[in-house]
Amino acid sequence: MERKNMLCKRLTIIALLTLIISTPTKAQSNKNPKATFFVATNGNNSWSGKLPAPNRQKTDGPFATIARARNAVRLLKAKRSITRPVTIMIRGGTYFLGDTLIFTPQDSGTKTCPITYTAYPGEKPIVSGGRKIAGPWKNYKDKILVCTVRQVKDDKWTFRQLFVDGKRQRRSRIPNTSFYKMEKPIDRIAFKYKEGNFKKWQNLNVAEVIVCHSWNESRLLVSELDRQQRIVRFVDAKARHAINWSGATLNQYYIENVLEGLDEPCEWFLDRHKGKLYYWPTKKMEDLEVIAPFLNQLMRFQGNAKKNEHVQYINITGLTFSDADWILPEKGYPDCGDVGDIVEPSAITLDGVRYCTFRDNLVKNVGTYAIEVNGYGNRIVGNEIFDVGSGGIITRNFSTEHNIISYNHIHHCGIVYHSAVGINIDDGGGTISHNLIHDMPHSGIYTRHWSTKTQPLGRRNQEQGLVIEYNEIYNCSQILDDNAGIFVRDSDITIRNNLIHDVYCQGRCPGWGIYLGCETRNTSVANNVVYRTTESVHVWYKNRNITLENNIFIDGKRTQINYQNPRNMRHENIKFLRNIIYFSDPAASLFRISGTRSLPVESDYNIFFCPGECICRDAVIQGMPGIDTWEKWQEADFDIHSVVDDPLFLDAANDVYFLDTNSPAFEVGFKPIDLSTVGLRGNEQKY
Repeated sequence: MERKNMLCKRLTIIALLTLIISTPTKAQSNKNPKATFFVATNGNNSWSGKLPAPNRQKTDGPFATIARARNAVRLLKAKRSITRPVTIMIRGGTYFLGDTLIFTPQDSGTKTCPITYTAYPGEKPIVSGGRKIAGPWKNYKDKILVCTVRQVKDDKWTFRQLFVDGKRQRRSRIPNTSFYKMEKPIDRIAFKYKEGNFKKWQNLNVAEVIVCHSWNESRLLVSELDRQQRIVRFVDAKARHAINWSGATLNQYYIENVLEGLDEPCEWFLDRHKGKLYYWPTKKMEDLEVIAPFLNQLMRFQGNAKKNEHVQYINITGLTFSDADWILPEKGYPDCGDVGDIVEPSAITLDGVRYCTFRDNLVKNVGTYAIEVNGYGNRIVGNEIFDVGSGGIITRNFSTEHNIISYNHIHHCGIVYHSAVGINIDDGGGTISHNLIHDMPHSGIYTRHWSTKTQPLGRRNQEQGLVIEYNEIYNCSQILDDNAGIFVRDSDITIRNNLIHDVYCQGRCPGWGIYLGCETRNTSVANNVVYRTTESVHVWYKNRNITLENNIFIDGKRTQINYQNPRNMRHENIKFLRNIIYFSDPAASLFRISGTRSLPVESDYNIFFCPGECICRDAVIQGMPGIDTWEKWQEADFDIHSVVDDPLFLDAANDVYFLDTNSPAFEVGFKPIDLSTVGLRGNEQKY
């Protein structure tokens, strides 16, 4: 009996020790988080993928590629063995893709069992579409080195971008940072250049000439150069417009990819015919990692909404996507057309998707738009996008609805295509909120809808609509003009509680805080703060049912409010109520009004102030006596109850536009605007 008791005690002790050893502590749990599969750069696709690191015997461990993990999930689905959410954790390191990573409807999760591809806690996985270029490098001239890239020489690869230690290097450019100006256009595809702008370059056959128009650019290939007449002629790709269209006062251009233009550190040139890469480094090449993009697209969700075959319930979180190229058609881009007309695939394309999430990722060093989403009920949140060839986020499909694009930091875009914007909604509805967008060559947010026989303008589901709110946008229009912080050509839009500032254009057309383009309808603009722009607001022709209410518009350099109607098409039901308009430059005007059909139906209960100046000094209505005094403006039945007085900002000199409690704005019904959570502020509580 005594032996039996001793045996029981020993077994109990052994069991307890086993339990203690085998049960992970909190610290151990963090080191080995639970996941269905793991991926690591030191993994092996023949292993189970169920361990976060290789075992001691190197007989099992994580997968080596994300594609292998995706295939393992497909196998689980085929066996009908998924009964809980699936998580694929990806360890830190760089994963060089051989092909675009594709997800199809068979890779979908469900509402109760979503599939998540995420970074391993505390680590930074990078998904790269590039290839390393190791050399050997040889001296070419002065500080410029050269190496032969065999696949380029064999016509199996070319690239138009180069990244060194993760940073974009500048393609050889003439002039380095500024622009040349045409002497005069000759015809649709030729212009006369000024003396010395085009020289006897040895690689003119691979040069690209970028001509900046008003709101977009052309990327042209030279077909003929007459040095005696100083005329350059380009490959005719049947442009819709002349080479100087809508930009007679600009006519500026620059030249890329000429060997002689490689004259500064960090510049490079590729002679794709000879496979020669030329580069001016700042360090020894053995201390640098040189990567050129091999893929044009990194990841694609490949659904088909028309066939009701969707990719759904897949989450991508915490990853970095980098090193994707852009494509130039054989005859170039003679006319990029409207914003977003570039048809290249985006680096990340989510097409035919529902209920997918792309969250807390970084997209950089790519050649086109960073993210494209076409589908229903998706979330693009918390991402950072910068140093991309085109814009940040784009949709191209009218069926794109109920998507949330929030808390993204989008900046320094449009490196290749200057007509790119931060967020481009080309049809569709949803919510664009709490994004921080800055340092853009064109607009911050742009939305348009083209009317068709099956989908006439203004027939969007008004319950859905598009809400643009709590975004901070600044430093736009840095290269092109005729654009805005928020630019809409659409219907059923709500624009509220946005902060927009420092939008100045470079050419003849202004940069606006908010631009309500042609045929904008059923749109509310409320509780926005706009300051330091060429013009604060532009109401273009043929607009209908527009209300601008309870906004603050400050220091439009040229004009505060522009009611423009060049085609004499009547505005319908335009209201301008309870706004604060403050401008300090006596040379600026309050209104620009291009005809009686441009007039608002109602303008009242506003606060106007320009220190020491006549408010309506320069408001002239075509076809009517000049309205150049406040009294004449009121005699025309406008702003009867409005006030000309200092709104009493607390600290306008430091861009603090809260109102003093004694502000006269409160007497006309103005309500304080709270922008404490605008942009990325407060994002830790939101998503």
